[in-house]
Amino acid sequence: MDFEYIIDSHSHWGPSITMGVDVTTRELQGQQKESGVTHVFIIPFPSTAIDSNEINLRLLEETKKVKNFIPYHYIREDYDRDGFDPIPDEYYGGKWHWMRGWQDSASNYKVLEDEALQGLIEKIKKTDKPIIFEEELRFTERFVEMAEGMKIIIPHLGLLGGNPMSFLRSFKDKENIYFDTALGSQGDILRFVETIGPHRVIFGSDVPFGYMRSELSKVLSLPISHEDKELILYRNIMKLTGFDPAGL
Repeated sequence: MDFEYIIDSHSHWGPSITMGVDVTTRELQGQQKESGVTHVFIIPFPSTAIDSNEINLRLLEETKKVKNFIPYHYIREDYDRDGFDPIPDEYYGGKWHWMRGWQDSASNYKVLEDEALQGLIEKIKKTDKPIIFEEELRFTERFVEMAEGMKIIIPHLGLLGGNPMSFLRSFKDKENIYFDTALGSQGDILRFVETIGPHRVIFGSDVPFGYMRSELSKVLSLPISHEDKELILYRNIMKLTGFDPAGL
């Protein structure tokens, strides 16, 4: 592999209350060594972050000790409280996951009618940082209309919110909508690259649900140019977040 960097844009870190698992720094570093991934964007598990904001703070502290870990801030469900900051300055992006939904797998459409939601949208847009946004297709379509211009990364090519091809059709002309490859099939990844271009596709593993080495192999073996792979593996996420590995 001849790449300056390989950046995993989507991995969990820390404990999950509902799943009873704990993704440790040692585990991620082991997967990095095995796969050749140079940097990892780490995200708290939803159940743990919803329970307490402490995990966001712990995660940030870990990235200060482990320089090739990059922090994402989980956007908690109490966004309507005074002074709520969806993505504090020290984080490179945010994660929105079935906001106030059911069983971490179904959208709560009442959120779209919440009077406080537009304020949250404006706060996120002012940061000029991306959010990983996971909801059902119809919910996502409505949110994208409300949040025009927001940098949004849809994980798994939309797999957990519906059919990836439906997500592709809905957002192929939206230049502010990006997709990460985590858990997607290689055939679907190629279809996205061919349809919207490599500049809107981003490598991710979604550890512990995916494994860095196997998720990376899907991208490395795509029948596309080295330059296009560079975009997917690190240039796109660096441009989106402003993260510069050379500055560490």
